[in-house]
Amino acid sequence: MYLKSYIFETMRILLLPFSILYGMIVRFRNFLFDSGILKQHSFTSFVINVGNLSAGGTGKSPHVIYLINQLKNKYSIAVLSRGYGRNTKGFRWVKPDNSPLQVGDEPLQYAHLFPKLDIAVCEKRVVGIEHIEKEKKSEIVLLDDAFQHRYVKPDLNILITDYSNLFYNDQLLPTGRLREPKTGVKRADVVIVSKSPENINANEMQQISTKIKKYGVSQIVFSYMRYSESMEFLSGEKMPLAYLRNCNVILVAGIANPKPFIEFAISVSKSVNEFIFKDHHPFSSGDIIKIKNEYNQLLIQDSPVVILTTRKDFMRFNTSELKHLLQNLPLAFIDIEVCLHENNDCHVMDLIQNSINQKSK
Repeated sequence: MYLKSYIFETMRILLLPFSILYGMIVRFRNFLFDSGILKQHSFTSFVINVGNLSAGGTGKSPHVIYLINQLKNKYSIAVLSRGYGRNTKGFRWVKPDNSPLQVGDEPLQYAHLFPKLDIAVCEKRVVGIEHIEKEKKSEIVLLDDAFQHRYVKPDLNILITDYSNLFYNDQLLPTGRLREPKTGVKRADVVIVSKSPENINANEMQQISTKIKKYGVSQIVFSYMRYSESMEFLSGEKMPLAYLRNCNVILVAGIANPKPFIEFAISVSKSVNEFIFKDHHPFSSGDIIKIKNEYNQLLIQDSPVVILTTRKDFMRFNTSELKHLLQNLPLAFIDIEVCLHENNDCHVMDLIQNSINQKSK
């Protein structure tokens, strides 16, 4: 343990000069935007950006889904994402029958959950919004992960920070995981502290809020994650999570922070064997063969076996190239739902509504 700590601290010291240089570059870029030297673009649609300071793992996608559910019955919405991990370029509408290599796993996830919603990908967000306004005329454009994409001037900036790794305790890349200096949080209209305990007490929320407010943000809310009570198999069959109590689980995850998912799987199953990959990992036939070998080994035991993953990962499994290898395997996914703590739902929706009203004046 001491050796690991020593190596970690040594690496931090060695990487510190690179973090300082990186910070200087990002600060200069932000100065160019703040001073108007680099132009920001405003749009007719009400633009909501959901982003973070950290390099992934804050629970951004579940919060985008939360906002879609809150807004879709009242407004016409379009979702715009970069489409990380795709091998295509430019603007593209996302359809449920697309492959993750065409549009990226997160936009494809949104398309499966909301097949009637207008979802698009474009690495240049300004170009993407212009396409959406020309073709769909959506009242709200929801930007997925564009806090650092400053050519767009959003009408509402929502920043997500992970309760277990709050931005004010982190450091700039590559020493830490921050994409830009902590002072960048001042551009946020509201900060959501994600993945907080469901039973977090008011005193702790107040302490965290006080520290965040020092960076110039007044609106802070807290959210927590809740796993669905059922899982869905590749065949489309659904089973209650209670089924896992007597199962040996092979957990497969290619997400930025798999720790909460692993802890949850351990709590609801007989045993857990882990296959952990990097975020957005493109699953290969070799990966499936390794998982299949583990599955065959576990079948020797008396208990049933389930290969469990997240919906986001499932998007990268469910491709024409891999389907034949997955046949007869009990591959299932579970959904993650964002819940806001008491009264926070109303607070966020009032903030959005007030901002929309202000723009329409």
